[in-house]
Amino acid sequence: MNFAEILLERKLLLIGNFVLTSGKVSPYYLDLRPLPSYPEFYEIVHIALKIVKELPHDILIGIATGGVPLASFIACNLKEPMGYIRIEKKGHGANKLLEVDVRGKRVLLIDDVATTGISLEKAALEIMRQGGKVTDALVIIDRQEGASQRLSKIGVTIHSLFKISDILDELIKSNRLGDNEKKAIIDYLVKNIEK
Repeated sequence: MNFAEILLERKLLLIGNFVLTSGKVSPYYLDLRPLPSYPEFYEIVHIALKIVKELPHDILIGIATGGVPLASFIACNLKEPMGYIRIEKKGHGANKLLEVDVRGKRVLLIDDVATTGISLEKAALEIMRQGGKVTDALVIIDRQEGASQRLSKIGVTIHSLFKISDILDELIKSNRLGDNEKKAIIDYLVKNIEK
């Protein structure tokens, strides 16, 4: 499976100028939320299963919204419990972030993309606050912009199925991008990818 080509063909990876949540301008944008609607998602789940089986955990927690489908498919395949955590409280009902009891449990956090790691860190800290233990997180793509360093400070190791540098390197070597797009991506990677 050439995931870089799939991302481009399915328009899950867009090339251009995009303002990220952090305010940075990026020459590419990843939106993996539609990925479960494509058959390639099953291959992604299969790759993830191999990693998850090696990581210590009692329960899988998907980060809403991107991590929930992956966590669900993994949990169903492994016949394991799962839950999810919101980015923010809904403001009504029980007004909870975490929709599962994690007290005394080892939690494996699941999300689609990691950039700076802020949402993963927030989720991990909330789980710890509620009595759970988080040592590992799994994402489909690591944008390599600080997530692993941020998470390591709270004792969490990030695992990814793919690194953005590898995906973009494949696209740069292909004939799918124009010279200006290649240059913009290379410049961005040099300035922003964590070493």
